[in-house]
Amino acid sequence: PFMASSSSTVNYRIRVYQDSDYQSVRDLYVSGVRQHFSRVCCYVLKQPVIQASVVVSLCLLLVLSRSLLLSLCMLALLLVLGRLFLKSLWNLLINQNLRSDLLDIGASYSKQPGARFWVAQWDDAVIGTVGAAPSDNSSTDLELKRLNVHQEYRGRGIAKDLCHTVHEFARLSGFTGIVLGTSVIQTEAQQLYRKLGYRLVGTTLVPHAFAKLINYTIYKYRYQLTTSPLLWQTEE
Repeated sequence: PFMASSSSTVNYRIRVYQDSDYQSVRDLYVSGVRQHFSRVCCYVLKQPVIQASVVVSLCLLLVLSRSLLLSLCMLALLLVLGRLFLKSLWNLLINQNLRSDLLDIGASYSKQPGARFWVAQWDDAVIGTVGAAPSDNSSTDLELKRLNVHQEYRGRGIAKDLCHTVHEFARLSGFTGIVLGTSVIQTEAQQLYRKLGYRLVGTTLVPHAFAKLINYTIYKYRYQLTTSPLLWQTEE
């Protein structure tokens, strides 16, 4: 296992995922994504189409009710309902991912050629995760996935060490590049990837009607490696 020690006296180690980590990994993913919800709300409210909708709604309410106080109360109610709608979409995203690669982590990573999943452990607690699997778009690229660090342990270099673990695995496995996707609201993650040498190679909108309406974008990054042809593939 890859060993690491932070500058803030928290000793941790990065090791390969074990079946006993299953619930801890899923719980860490859920808590990490839910922490982004308030940021999503702020992002949505800053979008011109949403701001225009709020102004138009207030004007209509004023015309219909002829009362500023009543209109503001009704507008506040609409905003609360909008937040509940947004939260339902966010929970839907969480559940979809829990039913994808995180449903059977062993089968998704440990048993798949060219794939691996790691956890960062401090004492008996899982405080970070990262996964890697061959990219669906290129046989020479490895995709970095599920990078997450517990909120209390961020800013200690754990995420960087998890990325370096993936880099080393990619080199040993013969991949020539590492790709990943991160959302528009994850500014700290984007800064980390750029510092590590990743380059922005494209953007795409989340394939959902509301996501397209608010321009919710996924940024695609790539890290270039210098390696030999894939070692994990069986030679013919």
